[in-house]
Amino acid sequence: MAGWYHQKEIYVISSNESFPRYVRENLPDGDYSVSGWARSGTEARQLLIGRSFPVVLVNIPLSDENGAELAADLTERTPGGIIAVVKAEQEQEVRQYLEPQGVCVLGKPFPHAAFHQALYDAAAVSARMQAVTAENARLQMRLADLRIINRAKSALMQYLGMTEEQAHRYIEQEAMNQRITKRKAAENILKTYEEQT
Repeated sequence: MAGWYHQKEIYVISSNESFPRYVRENLPDGDYSVSGWARSGTEARQLLIGRSFPVVLVNIPLSDENGAELAADLTERTPGGIIAVVKAEQEQEVRQYLEPQGVCVLGKPFPHAAFHQALYDAAAVSARMQAVTAENARLQMRLADLRIINRAKSALMQYLGMTEEQAHRYIEQEAMNQRITKRKAAENILKTYEEQT
């Protein structure tokens, strides 16, 4: 988590060319940097494929679309915090649509303090999402390990007549003796017995 406190990258999506300049000039000191800018929803979708930023700012409307749908779509595609910036008269309507989807909505004009707070909130969401994503990946790997170990136990029970407890102990002992993981020991067992079928 220590890396989260490094400078955070912001990706700006805005058809208004003065908005990215405004963002750059009004960032909290040293905490953030603008590292990309798309001028339309189409361009943003192409440029963001396979990329992730802690914060994405969408200045609504865009030249080729409203932008609210893009902001909502980005919550599914990136672990970054999404901020939609809209005119004050549209803020309530856009907020009702986007906030339930996890997008922070900021009505303009806005004070610097509100802008900074939105950035901090979006970065906090990003950090949390990255932690959840990492934990999910860890759990998926653990689940895959358990499936392989259980298949190996079944093979030992079927071919060597072991009980489940004996098979479990056997896999643990093999892993210890060979100084490998239980998954690797299970994979070795499966190579031996599944080739017989």
